[in-house]
Amino acid sequence: MVSFLRRSTLGAGAVALLLGAWCPLAAAQAGYPDKPVRLVVPAAPGSLTDPVARVIADEMKRRTGQPWTVDNRPGAGGIIGSDVVARSAPDGYTLLLSANNLLISPAMYRSVPYKVSEAFTPIGLVARADNLLVASAKTGWRNVADLVAATKRSPTGTDYTSPLIGSAAHLTVELFRSEAGIALNHIPYKDAGQGTADTLAGRIPVNIMGKSTALPFIRKGEIVGLAFTGDKRAPELPEVPTFAEAGYPKVHLGLWFALLGPARMPQAQVDYLSRELAAALKSPEVLQRFAALGVDALDGLPRTLAETMAREEPIYRKVVSDAGIKAD
Repeated sequence: MVSFLRRSTLGAGAVALLLGAWCPLAAAQAGYPDKPVRLVVPAAPGSLTDPVARVIADEMKRRTGQPWTVDNRPGAGGIIGSDVVARSAPDGYTLLLSANNLLISPAMYRSVPYKVSEAFTPIGLVARADNLLVASAKTGWRNVADLVAATKRSPTGTDYTSPLIGSAAHLTVELFRSEAGIALNHIPYKDAGQGTADTLAGRIPVNIMGKSTALPFIRKGEIVGLAFTGDKRAPELPEVPTFAEAGYPKVHLGLWFALLGPARMPQAQVDYLSRELAAALKSPEVLQRFAALGVDALDGLPRTLAETMAREEPIYRKVVSDAGIKAD
């Protein structure tokens, strides 16, 4: 892992910065927290990030004895809300619950007011939600090989859609396109539901969506699961291979969620929050609520988060650059 991180753009030095080599303030004051904690969510209430944040806020309130108030600050691919936290005092009372668009958006926007590796303190990975590449049943395709063969035969390639431009789902298909050497044409929709409807109707042959979204349509026979972004097959869909099993081991980007604070948080606070977060993520109630959302709990550890950020940031940046994805 260390040698791999040294080859990444952020590198081992940046991981050290993320993990705590940052001239910390004085040790966390006794009794922290002794007032409410604001949990900034850089997404709208309709996004998956919001209910994940509320599950964590509820459990952390119980564990810390202080209210955790969710503050939705959507806009600019999460940059607006993230900047609120980046500019906050590193006192442990303003935290960020973000998806991995925290790393993706800086590659898409020309102007970002912070550098992720310098502006935030990793506290822990919270959860992951993997995506399914699916095809309309009307295509007759049963697997990734069918999609690749049909696309190579087509003079115009194959159209696909995703929930949102620049999302982990969108980047997954662009990475797959590059690895497979085929022409896949992204058709964006303002309403992901309309994109799903057009896939069901066969107008857009390929889509990528969350497991919980895809399951009802797969069970009805309206779409076919082609590949899963997880490290192992989804228990609900044992017949659908992972991208690695389908021959594309580099296509493993999923949607993850993490808890972070501003840079220069006292190490004692980071340690405390990480311990409580890791315990929260083992709570039966949290696991039950996450299962209903279609997400899997992760370990809540700062090192895992820092390593994940260091490993994936250059991948996102390259995919965004190669695909020419721009948000402004």
